[in-house]
Amino acid sequence: MMKAPLRFLVILLLTLGIGSLIAAGWLLTRPSYTIFDGRTLITIPGQFSTVQEVLAAANIETRPEDVIAPAPDTAVNPDTPIQINRARQVTVRTADGSNGYWTNQPTLGAFLAKAGIPVQRADQIYADGVLVPYDKLDDTAVPDSVEIGQFRTVTIEDGGQSQTFSTVAPTVGSALQEAGITLFAADSVTPPLGAWLEPGIIIRVERSFPVSIEVDGRTIQTRTSSPNVLDTLAAAGIGLVGYDYTIPGPEAVLQSGDTIRVIRVTEDYQFADEPIPYQTVYQANDQLEIDTRAVVSAGIPGIKRQRIRVRYENGVEASREVDSEWVAQSPQNKVIGYGTKIVIRTIDTPEGPLEYWRVVRMRITSYKPASAGKPFDAPGYGITASGLRAEKGVVAVDRSVVPWKTWVYVPNYGKAIAGDVGGGVRGRWIDLAYSDDDYVGWSTYGDVYYLTPVPPPDKINFLIPTVLP
Repeated sequence: MMKAPLRFLVILLLTLGIGSLIAAGWLLTRPSYTIFDGRTLITIPGQFSTVQEVLAAANIETRPEDVIAPAPDTAVNPDTPIQINRARQVTVRTADGSNGYWTNQPTLGAFLAKAGIPVQRADQIYADGVLVPYDKLDDTAVPDSVEIGQFRTVTIEDGGQSQTFSTVAPTVGSALQEAGITLFAADSVTPPLGAWLEPGIIIRVERSFPVSIEVDGRTIQTRTSSPNVLDTLAAAGIGLVGYDYTIPGPEAVLQSGDTIRVIRVTEDYQFADEPIPYQTVYQANDQLEIDTRAVVSAGIPGIKRQRIRVRYENGVEASREVDSEWVAQSPQNKVIGYGTKIVIRTIDTPEGPLEYWRVVRMRITSYKPASAGKPFDAPGYGITASGLRAEKGVVAVDRSVVPWKTWVYVPNYGKAIAGDVGGGVRGRWIDLAYSDDDYVGWSTYGDVYYLTPVPPPDKINFLIPTVLP
């Protein structure tokens, strides 16, 4: 049997284990509440009765002007999020002073009504410095600051510093005095000191400072109250003429000690001619024998004339550009006559005399069916572009040089028909066919005779290439 102390210890451990399990289950079953504080999401678990208890547990402080939904004193439901719309602070300035307000109203009109701030139709109302018409109060979003009364918004720009404030002062001078601006004799104020203030007026105080002006070979030391280059030059009695310009340019803001350089610009015009190449044209001549040429008229280049604008800055050439151009003389084409006259001649060959109507020097090579790279048993093996078999008596040509399917004679090869073409056979090039059994390699240059009958004129190229490949 188990001794008494040991039995007590076992009972105690079992009791503690069961209690821990019960506590863990309770923690897992506690509800969770969601809070949206503006755009911030907060989640807090627990057992609460009211919305206020949830907010207190989350350490969230609110203002009376904040809008909380559901209301703080209502019962809380874990399935219903709590939404806090924070009020914003608005500063209101009137003739009596400035006061701060907290509001959740969406428009300026609703805010003024809720805050009990009276507004008259004749009052000037500024929202963040922008004048708002009386009938637009309900269309204007709540600003950070509101000014109500007979205020005028004045901006003072003084030596690169700017300040904007509202004032009841009537003139420019009194507004400057209210702002604590001290003026000196050479300073310039725009508008003048005695000018009446208008809403939104900008008062510019231009402090005088020393500048140098380099112009027409001399240097002038002066003072100016304007940061504008052109105004400073005008005050010094210096004008710009034509294309004159300044360094720095008119858009620059002058600083104390700056130097203005005046660049005097003059222009001159010069003329230059460029040749216009003539074109070479060919003209058929039935008095000249085929493959002969003669100059009918020499070409004369034309003339393109340009007017060039030369720009001088302070007497030194700075640039030149073409201002205009035109054809002063048109070119005349060079005309070359080429022969179209056919003369039949005879050549003695081992095959007997043959009549020919043209002889052309060509590059001469040779080929055989196996050169095409097709297997011997492949369909079309050894068949040329004309359907003839590739064998002696067939030649591959450039069809623009040798009329297709006409007869030619090649010395030491014989008579053949132009019945094949080749990918590389271009211009004055002829490729002689052989069968695989009687192949003879050719790589030379020689005369090729075009045999009669003469093809129709539209099949003859009278202007074949003059250069051998």
